[in-house]
Amino acid sequence: MVRGFYTLGSGMLTQTRKLTAISNNLANAETPGYKRNVVSASTFGQMVISRLDSQATPIGSMNLATVADRTDVIHSQGGLKDTGRSLDFAVKGEGFFAVQGNGGTLYTRDGSFNVDANGYLVLDGMGRVLGRDGRPIRPGTDQITADSEGNLFAGGNPVGSLAVVNFADYNSLKPAGENAYTAAGGAALMQNPSVLWKTTEGSNVDEAQEMTNAVASQRELQTCSQALKMYDQILSMAVTDIAKV
Repeated sequence: MVRGFYTLGSGMLTQTRKLTAISNNLANAETPGYKRNVVSASTFGQMVISRLDSQATPIGSMNLATVADRTDVIHSQGGLKDTGRSLDFAVKGEGFFAVQGNGGTLYTRDGSFNVDANGYLVLDGMGRVLGRDGRPIRPGTDQITADSEGNLFAGGNPVGSLAVVNFADYNSLKPAGENAYTAAGGAALMQNPSVLWKTTEGSNVDEAQEMTNAVASQRELQTCSQALKMYDQILSMAVTDIAKV
């Protein structure tokens, strides 16, 4: 009987984790470059069930509980939007922009850049945008043009090239905010990236699908909660009423 508490309790915790991820996805549905998070559940505490006979014949197995063991980031392409703004960029296909953050290099798909008071190309809230030479890009003006590989020009003169890097294993990326990642290593500079100028990449969140997932998780959470109350009532009866017999 007590086993049911563990099973239902773990189910409630798992659905709560899923709802948290879904809520975060919906909150960032309009965040440029955001990638949706998906919570994966697994089982643990598997035990063999045996028949109560002289040989204790095995008849199957069961799991004691489920757990939300990891959160996966889905790195599919988000929708591309033509903004007409000269400081907006998007990577088409694989790759990430590199930004000089306070604690090290950050990687992002958000290319909605600006120019700070010192003339550097920046991503607000993160830091200065890095070029292929590993140094921050300083165009000195927001009146720039760009080609399809991320080479930047001001007044017809080259002022830098956007660093677009890729990773062999995206699982090595660790979230560092809503639309940025860090990596211990493995960043490879792409030699011929596909960079779209005056364009931004939206999030890859499907709001309708997330709402459907939220309703399903909420119903499972309510089911576990109601069943848990029933277990509590039965145990209470076992302690108070059956003990009197």
